Amino acid sequence: MYREKKDRQAIDGMKRTLRDMVVPQLPSSSARRPGTKRSKNQRDASASLPQLPEEILIEIFARLPAKTVGRFRCLSRSWAGALSSASFVDLHHQQANHNQQQAGLPPNLFFTTAQRCLHAWRWRHDEGRPLLHPLTGGAALSLLPQLDHDRALRVLTTKPCHGLVLLHRWPWHGHYVCNPSTGGLSPLPDSKMPSRMCHRYTLPNTIVNCVSYGLGYNPAAKEHKVVRLLYLDEGGSASPVTTCEVFSIGGRQACSHWRPAARRAPLCTVRPSTPAVFFSGRLHFLQQEPGGCIVTFDIHSETFGSLMPPSGLDNVTFELAVLDGCLCLHYGDSPTSGGGDIKDTSNFYIWRLRSYDGAGQWEQLCSIRRQSWPEALVHLDRITPLEIYHGGNGHKKIMFATCALTVFTLDVDVDGGGAPEILLSPPTGEAAVDRFIVTNSNTHSMYSFINSNSGSHSTIGLLEESLVPVGRASEDVVFSLPSTKAWSDVLKWLPTRSVVPLRRVCKDWHTVINSDRFMQQHAIHANMLSKKSLKITLIDPFSGLFWTLAPQWKELHPRNTVGYLFCPRLGCRVVCSKPCHGLVVGSCTTQDTSFDFICNPTMGYYKQMLYLDPDGDTTFLAGRIGLGYDSRMNKHVRVRLVYHQRDMDTRSYQLGCYVHVTDTEAAWRPISSPPRPVAEMQPVHVDGKVYWMVDPNLVETNTSLVGCEMLALDVGTEDFEVLQGPRCSYDQITSIVELDGNVCVVCSDKGANALDIWMLEAGGVWAIGRRVELGEFSHEYSLQHAMVLGALI
Repeated sequence: MYREKKDRQAIDGMKRTLRDMVVPQLPSSSARRPGTKRSKNQRDASASLPQLPEEILIEIFARLPAKTVGRFRCLSRSWAGALSSASFVDLHHQQANHNQQQAGLPPNLFFTTAQRCLHAWRWRHDEGRPLLHPLTGGAALSLLPQLDHDRALRVLTTKPCHGLVLLHRWPWHGHYVCNPSTGGLSPLPDSKMPSRMCHRYTLPNTIVNCVSYGLGYNPAAKEHKVVRLLYLDEGGSASPVTTCEVFSIGGRQACSHWRPAARRAPLCTVRPSTPAVFFSGRLHFLQQEPGGCIVTFDIHSETFGSLMPPSGLDNVTFELAVLDGCLCLHYGDSPTSGGGDIKDTSNFYIWRLRSYDGAGQWEQLCSIRRQSWPEALVHLDRITPLEIYHGGNGHKKIMFATCALTVFTLDVDVDGGGAPEILLSPPTGEAAVDRFIVTNSNTHSMYSFINSNSGSHSTIGLLEESLVPVGRASEDVVFSLPSTKAWSDVLKWLPTRSVVPLRRVCKDWHTVINSDRFMQQHAIHANMLSKKSLKITLIDPFSGLFWTLAPQWKELHPRNTVGYLFCPRLGCRVVCSKPCHGLVVGSCTTQDTSFDFICNPTMGYYKQMLYLDPDGDTTFLAGRIGLGYDSRMNKHVRVRLVYHQRDMDTRSYQLGCYVHVTDTEAAWRPISSPPRPVAEMQPVHVDGKVYWMVDPNLVETNTSLVGCEMLALDVGTEDFEVLQGPRCSYDQITSIVELDGNVCVVCSDKGANALDIWMLEAGGVWAIGRRVELGEFSHEYSLQHAMVLGALI
């Protein structure tokens, strides 16, 4: 009742706006000039103009594309409320897709690419026959946010569930709920590696500790539910268990974390990477054993059931799909034998469920023979049926999608399916599409290598016009509670070692502490209390162990962590950076190995990074790894410089630069080469830029320049800039540091046993900000062993 009242109020507000609207007239020769008052006759004429009834306008809006309706929401608050109401969203979902279903045309399509774009096509009649045309004139339908460029997406739900689909990035790169018609994307929390599967042996596409996802919709509560079944087997004497978790989107039960289902899940071996199929209010999960029963999950009551497959399929690995409004089961003979020869008896079978009564009433819909197919389609090891529709000749046609971005149809009424009709094939020659095909083929081959019986991994799905929102982010949901905001304001002042254990208190606390919003607040406030004390952490890069030096300088506090265990070796060189928003990067080299590492000493996090070019110059140590922070993405950016070739005698070099955004799954990607060679000196990050010193031994000396040069990289734009350094020679410079938020260059004055700290001020002017006389402290202090770490305020 409350929702209906709010929708009614929004529509009434829209009606008041519409009453004030009149049909515009074309300007006449006697049109008034700007700034003049309208005459009484003109006002009377405007008032007498015809007005469209509100009901007609709403019906018109309900038949427009989703993106067009979204633009109308910007006209006024009343329009935004009316066009966002639940009743209008349901009306639009029904009316906007009605014409497509009645026209006898195949449904619209969309497919995902490695460049995180959604491309869409629609059918229209050209020269009396339907042809497939790009929905957006060849451009991408939408650019999905929050995704990197190098990972292809998999469409888990090839048929939208009330306008939304479920996407996945293989193998442990998270699941997403997406509205393809609006481009809305919402990442599911704890979906890269579910917390219940952590610290357990897991192999992609195997039944050892695996998970299967599904997306359903409850029309009574107007909410979507993402459901996942987890099969957990710790081995040994412990018995395996199957658990079910639910994540609600929309409705009154929307939450920020996964919750247990209302009923306990039965023990079943979940088929890995095979999504559940939603039909008739139930999600249908397949088991790993061929011919096993289908586990059903009721979205409304959250109870489990079972459905038996057709008899005689005990040794058949089948899959499910919803075709022509019916639950269908399909499977096919392997198109190739062990030696790679095409079989003459390769067929594809589709069964249809007639009723849920008893063990299920199944009937064979069709048997498709693939002997007459083109060779390009025969060699594909997997095809996925998308939909059955009625063609112009009245015959039923089945639409299939392949892993190579090919869509074709077959005639159901023709014995054996007849010859396939290609509807869509990848437009080769376009760099984005070609790159996607290579990425998709490699990933699909890896799927097949690990498990030949794994589920379908489609990159093509159906497209529905829909305004259904993808839900709020988890941290927005949990921070909307006043109590959550209150105690988060307390936690942000605590030290990291005290905050980390509090993540185990409850799921809401875990969501808040792991959110980007809280991490930013904590990084600011928790360090405000410790600016008057200097904390030093000792790092062992071989074993991944940390020791914090106490403020009293009397004892070491060990902080163990999980890392690669190596025995410390003599003759190793180690450099590391100053903390950048909590993270530290460094490099280590010995006579036998060379590697970089990234760590968070306060949390005990440590990870090694292998050298990018083993054949390059591994003696380059101090300046090869840098760490920046992009405030627009709220992400750390790792920067690597690699000397592929360096010759000091001839002053010839080949320097490459690679970047990697932390907390994403993108591999190191190259950017433009630095315009200057980099010296053996640890870089520093200040205000979104990473700074290096230029190596004078690899550049021609310019006598007109006074001082030195520096190199700066903007981590946001990934552009390099050459800066003029302070007025001191290269042999005097000992390090680059960040002090009080400024870039500083430390220069040595050997005659006076002192350090001059040059500071870059506004306007690019360098000035000596501090001078440290080492002899005033102790005669044991010397320039050879002194290093500037920070400043006490």
